[in-house]
Order: sequence, then structure tokens, then C-alpha cells
Amino acid sequence: MRTLLIGGIFLTFIVIQLLRGGGGRTIVDGDGSGYYAYLTTVFVHGTTDFTKVYEFEKSHRGLDYLAHYFHPYNGVLINKYFLGTAILILPFYLLAWLYSLVTGMPPDGYNFLFQYAVALAAAFYCSVGLLFINRTLRSFGISKWLSLLSMITVLAGTNLFYYTFMHPSHSHVYSFAAVSVFVFYARSFFIKPERKQLFLTALSFGLVVLIRPTNAMVLMGIPFIAGSRDYFMQGLNFLKSNRTKFLVAVLLSVLVIAFQLVFNLIQTGRLLIWSYQHEGFYFLHPSLFSFLFSYRKGFFVYTPMFLLIMPSLIFLFRNSRFQFWSFTLFMLLLFYILSSWWNWFFGDSFGMRALIDYFPLLMIPVVLMVKRIRLIGIALKGLLVFIVLAMALNLIQTYQYQRHIIHPDSMTKEKYWYVFLKTGKAYEDVFGGFIEPVFQHPVPSDNLVFNNDFETNSAHWSAEGRSEIADAWSGKSIARMGNGTTYSPTLILDNAALSLANEALYVTASVMYREKSPNAVSDALLVYAVTNRQNNLIFYKTFKIKQMPDNEVNIWRKADFGFKVPAWDDQVQQVKIYVWQQKEDVFELDDFNIKCLLLNSIESK
Repeated sequence: MRTLLIGGIFLTFIVIQLLRGGGGRTIVDGDGSGYYAYLTTVFVHGTTDFTKVYEFEKSHRGLDYLAHYFHPYNGVLINKYFLGTAILILPFYLLAWLYSLVTGMPPDGYNFLFQYAVALAAAFYCSVGLLFINRTLRSFGISKWLSLLSMITVLAGTNLFYYTFMHPSHSHVYSFAAVSVFVFYARSFFIKPERKQLFLTALSFGLVVLIRPTNAMVLMGIPFIAGSRDYFMQGLNFLKSNRTKFLVAVLLSVLVIAFQLVFNLIQTGRLLIWSYQHEGFYFLHPSLFSFLFSYRKGFFVYTPMFLLIMPSLIFLFRNSRFQFWSFTLFMLLLFYILSSWWNWFFGDSFGMRALIDYFPLLMIPVVLMVKRIRLIGIALKGLLVFIVLAMALNLIQTYQYQRHIIHPDSMTKEKYWYVFLKTGKAYEDVFGGFIEPVFQHPVPSDNLVFNNDFETNSAHWSAEGRSEIADAWSGKSIARMGNGTTYSPTLILDNAALSLANEALYVTASVMYREKSPNAVSDALLVYAVTNRQNNLIFYKTFKIKQMPDNEVNIWRKADFGFKVPAWDDQVQQVKIYVWQQKEDVFELDDFNIKCLLLNSIESK
């Protein structure tokens, strides 16, 4: 069975890498670049300061690159992520380094051998996680074949598949493996308390925290992991009567976590630092319903297989009140804490990725329910049909997300059903994004407000494309786009206006638009462009004007934008903000309003 599972995972790995083609050269991307950056910082640049990695990434990425995972601290650039993911990737990194030397390729940490090494690492740790889940399920009395079906289901039926094979540099598959190991050894300890099991539990818990510190919440699941009140008390009594062994176990966890502390000390001179600058929790305002059910990122919308948790609670309640209450309290606390994160949808991601790490725990009640259904003779056909459909939907949505059919962070009910089960090229990149959230309250400044109603010449604005009409949104003038007019009236900031802002900025913009033919705005973009004193473009960011296609015409509608941009430092010569129509279709603009707000040195909400 293990051979079948591992063979399937690595066959899938090979097929996907072949299908990637040239895309395999950018496997390390997004947040994964931040986790991976420890390796290139230490082994390529020989330092603990991430400045050189930041400069390398900035030179190789798009002009909108902001490196949100790097922050200045005590004169160096730190990484907000912990180094556990990098440690797990390290053996594969060293293998790629060796092959690079043998083949004469530059061992820079980013050539295609290193990229594929990360993909291989993710497949390996996915296998580790699933094998330990198998061992845990067997300890609950689950049969060999039901356990195999469960492992296939959690891989093919959830976003674990995407973060194993499509985006393997993120931390989630590595956390999934570490949590799987922790759950198995913790359960083994409570079933038969022994020093070996205790110490392995402690070491695996340290690794869980070293990869992703918030995953220390897995401790809340220990009563359920134990399986019964008797087992739970048996383990606690062992700890009470063997305090020395318990202290050693705590020390082992701390020693693993100390890898990060020592790195911090070498890097900044301090053991403990808060690396998630300007981020935090809203414990009084959790987004629990959105976290679970919204079309934006709802857990049960994008991972419907886990809807089986709901009926499984009934089976737990009937079978063991201890299991029911211990799991229910763990699940509710987990959902509450994660949904209280300021960015409850966790940025660009496929589904609710923050819960992947906890799948080794969340799937146990579901499998126990399936086992119970078999024992009491209830037909399995309906359940099997649901599981097959859930897996098929997950794989289709994985493809949609990879092909930019599902928007990375701004889905709605209308958008979801517009592309439901659609896989054609015509549906790629058709959606606009929402206003970018920030944890801070941006500080307004009267000097950085620029409104243009197109009625008269406005300071800092160019005047191209203006026309007088009888039915403008306001006043008598609009800006007509298309049919030869490519750019709207443009906000141009330089000289004194730029000197007013030497901190990071948050730009808000709004504009009224009216289409004269169906979807005339479908390819139109709001553009934010910055040039330096050598007149070179140094920052460039675009946003779709329209949220999604429709056939409505001659209706005034509003487009809103909000996004973070770098400070206007002494290298900036000019900033431009405008609308760019990429085709000839005609539409009209009115009331183009822009504010530039200060972001740094702001108290959180």
C-alpha cells in the first residue's frame, strides 16, 4: 500500500513537471520565495542579512515587486517567515547544488535544478505526511484500504494537491507533514506513555513551530488526539509522575525552535523579534462566516470534501462525548483564531490554505464516520459519489486557479458561478481585484488629494480626451476613451508634490465609467507608474477597471481601487496615475478621484 501511494505521488510529480515546461523555472515564487530565501542568503551570499536576496529578486521580478516578507530591523533586512521550511528543503537544495557543480551550472540557488529540487521536496514531504496519517488512522482501528482511500481523498480532494504540486515552495505541505508526525507520536504517547514517544512528540512539535509558529495551536487538539478520557488522563499522569522527562521534552522542543532564535541573535543581536511588522489579529472582530462559507475563500466552498465534518460530529457525539467535545472545541478555537487574522483570506491563495496544516487532525472524524457507516450497514454509494464529485471539483478548480480563471483573492458569488467548471482560455484573467486590505489606518493628507471632475483644468492633471455631453455623471464634461484615445487625463506628480511623501503610501482611487458597447472596459486598466531621475520606469502596477464581464451598456458605474506602493524617495522623479484603454471600444469616464495616504509609523486598528 505504501509503495502504491508513494509511487502515485511521484508519478503525479513527474507528469506535472513535464506539463509545466518552461514554467518549472519559476517554481519558487510568491510567499514561497520568502521561506526559501534563508537558503540563498546563507549558502549563496554567506550572510544572515536578506538585502542581497531582496536585490536579486527585485532585479528578476516584475516592476510591481514589493517583497512584503522582508522588513528592515536594526540596520539589516529580516525575513518575517520562520526558517523551518528552509531546513526541510535543505537536503534537496544541497542535491541541486551538487548537480549544478557537476553540470557546470551556476550554483546560485535559483537555476532550474534548484527549482525542481523544491518541487521534489514538496512531493517527498507530502508522502511523509500521508504515511504518518495512515499510521494514525490505523491506531484508531481504521482498515488498510479505508486508510488508503482516506489518503487519496485528502490529497486529490483538497488544496493540499495544489500546494504540493503547483506551488511547492509555500510552507503548507511541510507543515502538513510535521503536524502529521506530531499527531502520530502524540497519540502513540497517550496510548502507551513511554519516554521515546514523549521525546519524539516534543521534537516534532518543535518542528511544527519552527515551520509556522501559529501552528502551535495543534496543542489544542491533544485531548482529541488521545482518543478517550482514559488515554488522556493516562498521559497526563505519566507527565506528573515523570517531571524530569517532561522537562527534557520541553527542552527538546525549545532546542528545535532555538534554530530560529540563534539565527535572530546572529542577525539582529536579539533572540526574540516580531517579524510580522504591521500585522496582527482582530480577536474582537473575527470573519468566521467568510472564513468558512464565502465565495472569496470559504473553506467549505473551495474544499467541499470537508463538509463531511458536519455529519461526522453526529457520529462522534453518539460514539464518544469526550471525542465530540474535544474535537468540537479544538475546531471552533482553530476557526476563530485563524479567522481573526487581519487578512482572514490569507492573500493570494487557492482556497483556505491556512487549514491545510491541520488536515491530519480535521480528517480523523470524517474517517471514523465512514468506518461507522460500514459497521452499521448503511449504503456507501451516496457517500462515495459525494467524495468522487468533491475530488473532481477540487482538481478542476485547481486547474482554474493555475490558469487564472479563479481570481487569486477577489472572488464573489457572481464570479464563482460565471466560471463554474469553465476551463477555456476565454475565461482566463477576466476578473478584476478588490481593494487591497492593510492592517494599519492610513494617514490622510490634504496635500495628497487629487480630484478631477473634468469640468475645468485641474492642478497636476493633463487634459487629453475631455468632451462636453448632456448626460455626464456630474457637470457637463467627461473623458471619452477608445476609438483612438488610449490614455485618460493623467495625474502627474513631481517636484514639490513628491517631496510631501517620504514614507510608504497607500493609494486609493475611484472613477465613474460608462460603456458604450458590451464589455468595452474589459481590457481597460488603471495604471500607477513611477520613473526615476534617469527617466527609467522603476515601479509599475495595473488594475482591471471592471470586476467581471457583462452585457450592460450606457449605465454609469463606479470602480474603486486601493493598493500599497513604495515611498517616494529621493530616486523618484515622477509618478503618473491614469486609465489605459488597450482596444478601440468606446467608454466614458467621469469624476476621477485619487488620494495618497501615508502608511508607515501608523498604529494598528
